[in-house]
Amino acid sequence: MAMTATALAASTGKQQRAGGRVSSQVGGPINYAIFSFWIFMSFVGFAIALGSLSALQHYENKTGISDGGSGGWAIKSNFPNLNSGRVFRLDWWIVFYQFIVSMLLVIATLSKVLPQARVAVCGYLAIATVLDIISADRLYNLSHFHITKAYFSSSRGAFAGFVIAATSDYAMLYMAGLTPPPPSET
Repeated sequence: MAMTATALAASTGKQQRAGGRVSSQVGGPINYAIFSFWIFMSFVGFAIALGSLSALQHYENKTGISDGGSGGWAIKSNFPNLNSGRVFRLDWWIVFYQFIVSMLLVIATLSKVLPQARVAVCGYLAIATVLDIISADRLYNLSHFHITKAYFSSSRGAFAGFVIAATSDYAMLYMAGLTPPPPSET
């Protein structure tokens, strides 16, 4: 049965130890290696999404392809007065939210406060997962407009970056949400 660090401390009368190895926060060295892999993949997803979204934004600013006509993007069909700089505004916020969450997770793990901050970390990861999925869906739908190869490649690259980030966030959400066993009586 899962319980929070506060509930565990209240039921056993003991606070979880903050000492020990960093790997003890996620269940041992093997789980720590898996957790570290998913943190790395989170940064890989961030980097791919950042680079591809940057190329896509540059292409949009340079050509103004979403300004109208039959080649206009679906996102602007409902908002014809939307300027080029605002087409990917939500996606930019999501990219940087992903970076902040990944950095906070690294800091929480290395400073050995992950057991105490489990609920907050899981909340931030859940929000990042949902936002990554929303952005991946938007970019996947936008990539079906085969205007040019650069546009198609950039939108599919950003889609792949958000999918990698969402997958890693989901895996870290599962691993960070696991409650370690209660402290042993010695």
